[in-house]
Amino acid sequence: MWIFLLVVRNPGKVVSSILTMRSMTKFGKIAQAAVFVFLLAARAPAQSLEQASAKKKAIADLREVAYAGDVKAQVQLGVIYLTGDGVKKDDTEAVKWLRKAADQDNAIGERYLAEMYFKGRGVPADNDEAAKWLRLSAEQDDAQSQYNLAVLYTQGLGVPRNLKEAVNWMRRAADQKLAAGELGLGVAYENGDGVPPDAVEAASWYQKAVDQNYVPAMNNLALLLTNSRNPAVRNPKQAIAVAKKAVAGGINPDYLDTLAAAYFADGQTDQAIETEQKALARNPENDAYKESLEKYLAASHASH
Repeated sequence: MWIFLLVVRNPGKVVSSILTMRSMTKFGKIAQAAVFVFLLAARAPAQSLEQASAKKKAIADLREVAYAGDVKAQVQLGVIYLTGDGVKKDDTEAVKWLRKAADQDNAIGERYLAEMYFKGRGVPADNDEAAKWLRLSAEQDDAQSQYNLAVLYTQGLGVPRNLKEAVNWMRRAADQKLAAGELGLGVAYENGDGVPPDAVEAASWYQKAVDQNYVPAMNNLALLLTNSRNPAVRNPKQAIAVAKKAVAGGINPDYLDTLAAAYFADGQTDQAIETEQKALARNPENDAYKESLEKYLAASHASH
């Protein structure tokens, strides 16, 4: 989990939005009792009393393992208190167990502890402290932490704003095939943030994330294929195909806006109008959508 910057490309501009991302890194093997906790949640409601009893025992067993110093159990117990899964949600208790894991140089514990400082959950909000713990995790090659640290350098949160350093960490995450890192590196190359602008390189990194079915990257790639001035990259027909996948895979109306732009670039004005109207139906107050629709309607009228 992390709060991160995702750059969503719209025709003619870049819009930055803060989103919540689930952790892309699994814990790997954890205490058997902890696995039992989560498996129980899938059982039928008729077993709720038995489930509650079993979960309570599983958490008690997990706590015993965590007190004995098992770092993975400490992380799992911290997450349980963070989410309130089988216990009363308690951020302070979550921080206690995550810190125990972090103090043993566990990268996942360090990443979660960084998040707690970033959000001010169980501890006072402190971007500097968040960045400190995040760097410790990133230096252990935790891909999600590398991506998150890149975001902090992009935004200047807890560290001085440094786009070259952001690219350095984003590349390390991307090289580990983290889809968000591949998207972030593509954005850097498209915009020339910390690296020379390179549409071909941007498209390459977007495609890597698209190959992992990462929907936001589909949107970015479709827009690049639509709007790029580089003839080696511009391909409205391919943009339509990619944008359709984004629309099918997500509910963000920006994806419809992108598809409309691709249709228009390919000369399919009627389809562009219809698709932009769908985007506006989902977000009627979006001025950019309105401007695009007006452009498509004017082009349609001019052709008749």
